[in-house]
Amino acid sequence: MKKISSFKNVINNYDYFLFDQWGVLHNGYKKFLEAEKCLEFLKFKNKKIILISNSANPSLQSEANLKRLGYSEKLFDYCVTSGQIALDNINKDIYKKYGRKCFPLELSKEKIKYFDLDCTKNIEKANFAMIADLKDGLSILDFAEYLDKIYKYKLPLLCANPDYLVHNNNTLSMCGGTVAQLYFDLGGTVFRYGKPYEPIYEDIIKRMSIKNKKKVLVIGDSLWHDIAGGRKMKFDTLWIKNGVHKPQLSKKDDINQLIDKFTPKYSMSELKL
Repeated sequence: MKKISSFKNVINNYDYFLFDQWGVLHNGYKKFLEAEKCLEFLKFKNKKIILISNSANPSLQSEANLKRLGYSEKLFDYCVTSGQIALDNINKDIYKKYGRKCFPLELSKEKIKYFDLDCTKNIEKANFAMIADLKDGLSILDFAEYLDKIYKYKLPLLCANPDYLVHNNNTLSMCGGTVAQLYFDLGGTVFRYGKPYEPIYEDIIKRMSIKNKKKVLVIGDSLWHDIAGGRKMKFDTLWIKNGVHKPQLSKKDDINQLIDKFTPKYSMSELKL
């Protein structure tokens, strides 16, 4: 892993730049001004900018949030979320194979509406379970009983946000990906569409007509998701250290194990020119 002090050091090597949002471009409340300068510089250099998020919201909502934070739509060529890819694939992967009746695990009314879900609180009548973004303060223990039940009835679990954790207002909160991973570890069937899983990258490759993977750089703060996904797709990766792993940086053994496992090519403390 090569430590770099300026994003300019790597720009000339690549044509396509896949940016994570939360932790790299913003913190959910305000944009990072230095990161915005990096996007502006890439545009000046005629590079292709793709924003890739594990949000369970559709891509249009993600774009609207970026606008609210002050990012111009002219600063990126494509924005895609795990929620959008889940929405695009739910008919093929879930409805046609299992049925339409959904048992919701902490799904908001908004999520139920835009996924157009036919929900039931009766697990015995459900064909699949679904989890998305979670409200703050939940732990894995809040889902243990539900996971036992959906496993008993062999329901597949659709996870619209495969992140494990997110920094929310300087605190770490659990995401749906932690619950989905536990269900997978129990032996359950899980459908995940965002980073580090292939569907979201396959969509980007097709949409952006990417022919040469060596010309792609993935920029993200999560070794588990951004860097792991880039590595899986054989893209080069830049790890932003002061993000979701910031609390682990002082624990050298823990963070070094993750670095050795996911092998980012470059690292920076924060995204800046």
